[in-house]
Amino acid sequence: MQSKEIDRKLEALENEPREMIGLLENTIDLTQLAQSSEAALDLFLLGRAYLLTGKQEEAIKPLNLALGYYLLSNSVLGRFNCFTNLGIAYRELKEIELSIDSFEKAYHLSYEIDDFKYLIKALLNLGSIYSDLDNKSKAIEMIEKALEYKSHIEDTKILGDLYNNYAYTLLGAGRAEEALQYLLLAKDVYKKHYGDRLHINYIIVLANIGETYLMIKAYHQAAAYLKDALELSRAEGMDFITMDCCLNLSKVYESQGRYKEALLIYKEYIESRKRVEKSENNEEIQMLKERLKLETEKSEKEIDVLRNVELKSKTMELEKTLKNLSLIGTIGQKLTSSMDMDEIYSILKTSIYDLMRADVFGLALCDYDSNKILYKYFEHRGQALPLMEVSIHDRSALTAYAVYNDKDVFIGNFDEEYQNYLERISVGPPMDQEHAKCIIYCRLVGENGVLGLITLQSYNVNEYTESDFEVIKALASYVAIAIANAQKKNLISEKARELEYLSYNDPLTGVYNRRFFNYCMNKYSKEEHMPLGLIVGDMNNLKKINDFHGHLMGDQYLIEISNILKSVAHQNFIFRLGGDEFAILVTGATKSLMEEILVKIQNACLNVDLVDIPLTISLGYEMMYGIEQDLNSVFASAETKMYEEKRSYHKN
Repeated sequence: MQSKEIDRKLEALENEPREMIGLLENTIDLTQLAQSSEAALDLFLLGRAYLLTGKQEEAIKPLNLALGYYLLSNSVLGRFNCFTNLGIAYRELKEIELSIDSFEKAYHLSYEIDDFKYLIKALLNLGSIYSDLDNKSKAIEMIEKALEYKSHIEDTKILGDLYNNYAYTLLGAGRAEEALQYLLLAKDVYKKHYGDRLHINYIIVLANIGETYLMIKAYHQAAAYLKDALELSRAEGMDFITMDCCLNLSKVYESQGRYKEALLIYKEYIESRKRVEKSENNEEIQMLKERLKLETEKSEKEIDVLRNVELKSKTMELEKTLKNLSLIGTIGQKLTSSMDMDEIYSILKTSIYDLMRADVFGLALCDYDSNKILYKYFEHRGQALPLMEVSIHDRSALTAYAVYNDKDVFIGNFDEEYQNYLERISVGPPMDQEHAKCIIYCRLVGENGVLGLITLQSYNVNEYTESDFEVIKALASYVAIAIANAQKKNLISEKARELEYLSYNDPLTGVYNRRFFNYCMNKYSKEEHMPLGLIVGDMNNLKKINDFHGHLMGDQYLIEISNILKSVAHQNFIFRLGGDEFAILVTGATKSLMEEILVKIQNACLNVDLVDIPLTISLGYEMMYGIEQDLNSVFASAETKMYEEKRSYHKN
């Protein structure tokens, strides 16, 4: 097994792993150890291809069969590559001890290979597993050890990977400034290595540099890198990078007060996220279909065997499962195409009742902020039940048991089995009233943990079988995807509304901002809105308040004056033009009305008692009677009167 041959084949494999699987699956013998170096290499490549396509469990068998040959033939490089990829597979499957063992074996073997890149790869993998275990100091130790050998890998891609991994680990340890320096080094290495050829590693590191600048609030630099990464990701159709760049760039613009640009780029984030989620959903649905296909094939084989031995009842049960499984794909497509919770529940309920009988049926969602499980839908024989909430820590509730222990529940006879799950129940068997005997609780598992659960309950003992339980678990996978999509949609819509609000409103006081003031002045300076009144106001003493009592108290004064303006001129438009300057636009105005508003504002200020400096505001107004008057002149006249009032105030 030559290093150059492996590198060449691995490079081809990284680009088209699915094609490699298609070529190798039908030609490889997975029942015995490889009998030649060529067969061992094919087994290794198949295992690596499975890893690249997210099939960690399938990867383990061919990698172990290849490893067996390399152990017998004493191939150091072969064993290193197999142990490395087994470590990756075990890490993704959360088999942490096996993962560490495999990575450590690869690490010891790397010293026997005359190429420092293998030692560095081994140290990087050990660093990654310790990072997953939240052992940041150990992870940093491994990668810093790898950095000691960087002089041996100059001008290679792996040096960029080394800098990138170290930066990621430093970020996890909260050391953003240091991480940034290594991200910049990784960028330079990738740029030199790939030249004019665009590569995903280079684009990702640009995006990561931008995000890190954002973390340390260096907004100008963040914007520059994020824009570069965004332009490249758009050109290459890399939606998952585009999505992250748009989100971070919207945060940069929002921090700079550039709300219009923030809203525009956030809308692009929403569109790219939809594309990414659609792609992820399609992949997840495809994986579920493949699982169902494997289960179906397995069940069909079992049916053939059972028919041969005339076990008719078991055969009927398997045939029922096959029929139900064939329906799950269709139901799943309906569920994942909806983003409305009521519609999701309606599809789910109809599907459950078509598949099997249920006396009690419900869907609950987890609220981890309050440590509650909230039933959104709950019914008994088709009739709605009062909705309820259950504490995640309630040891008398099967609902809490399933979520707290991260485990699905299937009970054939509650009276005999409840002690296996509950420390206590509110009414112990035998119970006087009718109660569920056969119970299923299936978790709805999303990318960040348990979203909630669905429950089916029957008053008959052993109403459901293990096959029914498997069918409901398969259905729960689709329900989890549908609910996650609905929740993401709601979150995105809420953020969009928030950004839209900020584009027209002042975040401190809640009144309209200068941008909306300009819009309203143009909109209402038409004949049908005349006469139009404009009041311009400027607070007195705000600088003194800030200097003597701090900016928090200054903000409180701004809020108080805004509340007064809203209460006095509540049917008209109130604006904060910036700093301590305000304006009121009065439609259907008269001079007497304008004078009345000014007096009411000044009187209301007298009733505010915050600190030793009184709340006062200088005001001036002007009337606009026709469109022949110039808007700027009207504003300038009102502002001049306001300044005359301010000079008089300070003189007195």
